[in-house]
Amino acid sequence: MTAAEVGSMDVIRLRDLMIFPRLGVAEIEKEWVQKVSLDLELHLDLSAAASSDDVRRTVDYEAVYRRVREVSDARKFHLLESLAGEIAAMVLREFDPVQRTVIRIRKANLPFDANLSCVEIEMERGR
Repeated sequence: MTAAEVGSMDVIRLRDLMIFPRLGVAEIEKEWVQKVSLDLELHLDLSAAASSDDVRRTVDYEAVYRRVREVSDARKFHLLESLAGEIAAMVLREFDPVQRTVIRIRKANLPFDANLSCVEIEMERGR
């Protein structure tokens, strides 16, 4: 019985991935790229990879990393939510073993005076 059949999933996490999208609603934000950090969880069954020691039986997280960067660089985004949604859709579309993904995306440079370290959006999507 696989982890998916039992209802549990294994997780690959990419943490504190730094990207620099063109992001924002305020006019001043549209003049340059924003520094954004994100955590990306890939929920999948890793039992075949664990037992075989075969990279073809898992998800190539370097490829995931490259695709996240490409998505973030592809166009301007007004909202963190839009960027997170495109990344989640790409992961589920392009990496078949992934059954669910969770994204936490943070923006620290806010266009208003605020006493907080960042704004964070968390989004979860699955098949």
